[in-house]
Amino acid sequence: MRNWKIRFKKIIFVLMVVMVSLPNSGVWAEQDFLSLEGLIKEAQNNNPEILAAKKRWESSKARVPQAKAWEDPKVGITLEKIPKGTLALGKTMAEDRMLSVSQAFPLSGRLSLKGKIAVVESQITAAEYKDMELEVLNEVKKAYYNLFLNYKERELKEESVKLLENSAKVAEAKYGLGKLEQGDVLKLHLEIARLNNEIANLKEERKAQETKLNTLLNRLPHVPLGIAIVEEDTSFTTDIEALYQSALTNQPELQAFSYAIEKNTYAKSLAKRSVFPDVMAEIGLRGITSGGIGPWDLAMAVSVPFWFWTKQRYEIKEAVANVEEAQAVYEAMRNKMYSEVRDLASKVEIAKNKIHLYKANLLPILESSISSSLAALGAGKYDFMMLIDSERMYIDAKLDYYRELVEYNLNLSELEKEVGLSLRHKGEGIMPAINK
Repeated sequence: MRNWKIRFKKIIFVLMVVMVSLPNSGVWAEQDFLSLEGLIKEAQNNNPEILAAKKRWESSKARVPQAKAWEDPKVGITLEKIPKGTLALGKTMAEDRMLSVSQAFPLSGRLSLKGKIAVVESQITAAEYKDMELEVLNEVKKAYYNLFLNYKERELKEESVKLLENSAKVAEAKYGLGKLEQGDVLKLHLEIARLNNEIANLKEERKAQETKLNTLLNRLPHVPLGIAIVEEDTSFTTDIEALYQSALTNQPELQAFSYAIEKNTYAKSLAKRSVFPDVMAEIGLRGITSGGIGPWDLAMAVSVPFWFWTKQRYEIKEAVANVEEAQAVYEAMRNKMYSEVRDLASKVEIAKNKIHLYKANLLPILESSISSSLAALGAGKYDFMMLIDSERMYIDAKLDYYRELVEYNLNLSELEKEVGLSLRHKGEGIMPAINK
């Protein structure tokens, strides 16, 4: 009998060691750790959507010198006074053979305006490239945080299975001595089976999450990934006015609409210049086949906006309306930005409050409850159901804590996307946090 008591105390000691080590257990210690910063750099360099947006931007820059360039000169040969009813080109007189060169001279400043419009269009494309980059990097962060949550949930449940399996051994021994009912033993095994099923499901979910992250990085879908780590740092403090100003300055989508106003303003000026004529000049050299240059001709012409009341007039009206539309759309997007930044900032603060609640209150209470259940087992009370309930509540609370930690980081990532820059102290970000 004394040997059994010694053995029982050893089992209780093992259970207590397991529970103490539960939050920080290295279940997957043999795997490498994933660096979110490294994944972000890899996505910037390899993601096809980012690369395509970058090439569109580079293409738009190449259109700027094209828009400012003059029209190509025209070179022609004229043969005059060809004998009637023949194709005897060689019978024309030397002075009737003429080489001509013509060039249009845009004197109204329209080429300069076209160049400015092309520059602004390139800036819009650059903003779209930056917006695509922020969108993809936000997806990378989401996938990373989901991997972290999957790992933590699996880790907790695998440790819980170990605890319950050890408890089941004690329960089976007690049942064999007639000191425990069969139903209690059965409930322990049912709980173990339930957790093992959930662990198997988590393994399958991880495969899908790894595939998503790999495709964002332009890797093969089955490339294995290591363990995602999220620091329990919630020190970011929101300054809503600073966030608003950052978004106005850096948010790519808002910048694109701001550039649209500028583009349409230049387009309005271009439309007004359409009522001014352009000049065409032509020089003709005669006698080009006679061994010398004979008389030469000079022709000058101007374009006449004769139909200004039906063409140029309404072109100007269209341009004015486009400017007003762009201004209205920008204001609408700015107001939407204010709302989204405020909403995300609130979600960040709410998640911070919940994280503090779990760390400071709920988790210590549940850890104390598990210790009480283990102490009861050590005193011979054998309340396995209380242990199961305490263990399940602890796991649920710990998972809720990690979910709130992920929610905090997800909302902070969305906020970074909305303001167009990083807001973190380190790790995923470069810029320091914005303080009150």
